[in-house]
Amino acid sequence: MKRYHFIYEELRRTREELLERLQQADKHSSILLYIKAELDDVERAIAKMEAGDFGRCEMSGELLPDGLLGMVPTARSEEDLKMMEAFLRKPLYS
Repeated sequence: MKRYHFIYEELRRTREELLERLQQADKHSSILLYIKAELDDVERAIAKMEAGDFGRCEMSGELLPDGLLGMVPTARSEEDLKMMEAFLRKPLYS
């Protein structure tokens, strides 16, 4: 886990922020679904780190690129990263 220590600490801070937002949010707010989904993703990433499985595709078992994991530590598969890369691409024309 030493390799991902910074990411682990960031995920723990993010978990605390999300838990605070859940407590502060209006119980009927539609944003609660998104907060809970993000919290689930963060919890899963933390559990994978603690089990020594972080950084592997859940589908193939292949290692995921460290650079993208640093940006999106909750990515679960190569497919997740491919979808995110599409959003990160710069347009050819501005």
